[in-house]
Amino acid sequence: MKRHSSTHKDSPLAAAALAAMLLLASGQPARAQGPYEIGEQIAQRLCGACHGLGRAERSPIPSAPAFRRLEPRVDLERMQDRLQDGIIGGHPEMPVFVLRADEARALVAYMKMLRDQN
Repeated sequence: MKRHSSTHKDSPLAAAALAAMLLLASGQPARAQGPYEIGEQIAQRLCGACHGLGRAERSPIPSAPAFRRLEPRVDLERMQDRLQDGIIGGHPEMPVFVLRADEARALVAYMKMLRDQN
């Protein structure tokens, strides 16, 4: 005879309990990512091969400015729109990136944070 559990495996409560157990088992603290962290991840993935990203990093390609030194070369107030429209660099080596609005917002937040810390 097959036994049935009193909780349904597809219920939202069961899913939340499973997620909590997995999180606790992983030993990792729960931490929400803010726009700076998301922007940094995007920058590492798309920009880090050429541009210096941190507060002190040099750019791997000398002609590519470090993010903390973009201003006054780049208008960060317009950068979000440019990233969504498909930013085109001033040189042929720069690939064209088209980001979603949330990605563009996060990347610009990261760029501004670096600029403001210098």
